[in-house]
Amino acid sequence: MTEATIYLFKAILDVISLVILITFLFRLLKVDYYNPLVQGMLKFADIFTSLIRSIFRPFFGIDIASLITAVAIQALCFYLISLDDAILFSFGIMISWSLFSVLLMILTIVWWGLIAGIVISWVARGNPHPAFILLQQMSDQICKPFRSILPPVGGLDFSPILAFILLNFLWAAVFGLSIEAGLPIHLSMGG
Repeated sequence: MTEATIYLFKAILDVISLVILITFLFRLLKVDYYNPLVQGMLKFADIFTSLIRSIFRPFFGIDIASLITAVAIQALCFYLISLDDAILFSFGIMISWSLFSVLLMILTIVWWGLIAGIVISWVARGNPHPAFILLQQMSDQICKPFRSILPPVGGLDFSPILAFILLNFLWAAVFGLSIEAGLPIHLSMGG
């Protein structure tokens, strides 16, 4: 395979991983299941996760099958890159890189979901578009634990500040560990 073909397959697999992880977050955050965007993404992700989901059932509301599938797809991505001799293939290294890549992708999705929800709450509050509703639900669910620590004051919600601080801390910690593990960040979608 040529280098361009390998990177095309990697890009396609990265998009599939991204959709699977977004649906993982839909289930974790318990957004509106009947939202048409959620339905469409869940149907697409279930193509890849249904076999693994028949073996690994959700554990305390965490969709283990989606995580395993995303890690496996990322491992396949790194394997494809190793075919081009860009990196050396080692099963243990590929799995650890895949885990770090998936964690970075999840934190990045949460980050951008939170930003989108905040912006929508400022400029399009009450807009009935399914995407806006979905992003606000995700943002609200992410901020919910922080609202008990820092409740809204004078109509302003400062809980996203705490959420961003925690997200920055987690992202920096995972990023640092992934660098120590040798993950080529330019090859990880979450970096």
